[in-house]
Amino acid sequence: MMQLPTGPGVRIDTGVYVGFEISTFYDSLISKLIVWGETRPQAIVRMRRALEEYRIVGVRTNIPFHQSMMSTYPFITGKYDTRFVEDQFSMMDATENRELYLDIAALLASLVANEKIERRAQVYPDSGLKSNWKWANRHEKSGR
Repeated sequence: MMQLPTGPGVRIDTGVYVGFEISTFYDSLISKLIVWGETRPQAIVRMRRALEEYRIVGVRTNIPFHQSMMSTYPFITGKYDTRFVEDQFSMMDATENRELYLDIAALLASLVANEKIERRAQVYPDSGLKSNWKWANRHEKSGR
């Protein structure tokens, strides 16, 4: 799945499209996101919005890195040099963040599973059915 950002000052250059199969030997540059603004702050705001909208499922991307980079003081103020990435980011941070994201994903999965269990265990109001299980089943099938 791929969802491209749109809007004023946003351009995508890519040869990838929905249904396109990216092999395991893919070129890491599968698309370019280009954003323009009349001022630096306007361009940064547009880029942040575009990065939030951008979705590519199936391969790892560097979108999270760019989102982090756009939030650093040196980048926002334009006071950075060729050592910017080395000075601001480390592989250790990326590894720690990956572990944190896995923990967050596990927590969310547990909450969703728990909510389903709680919903099944609810006592439903008298609906004219003799069995709470029948009411729950009909309620679940109706999509409510």
